Amino acid sequence: MYPLISRFLGLVSFISIVAVSMFVLEKSFVFADSALVSEAKQNDPDANLKYLFTVFFLVWAIFFGYIFFLSRRLKEMRNEVAMLKKIISEKE
Repeated sequence: MYPLISRFLGLVSFISIVAVSMFVLEKSFVFADSALVSEAKQNDPDANLKYLFTVFFLVWAIFFGYIFFLSRRLKEMRNEVAMLKKIISEKE
């Protein structure tokens, strides 16, 4: 069970690092006329679409990662139940 949790947390941390690096790289650019650019970004509703897409992607990635984790755990539990049934039937 623990390897699954560590893989899932590794995937979530990797996705988080990618998202944070996207924000850092975008903030590191210097514009010659930054006052006009920031005013244009405030008035433009399409300027924040990349943030919306990033959050949308992260939420869905975490959701599917969690579903994957649950499906693997369910498979392990089914195998354990089958093994226990086999052990009980052998004892009887």
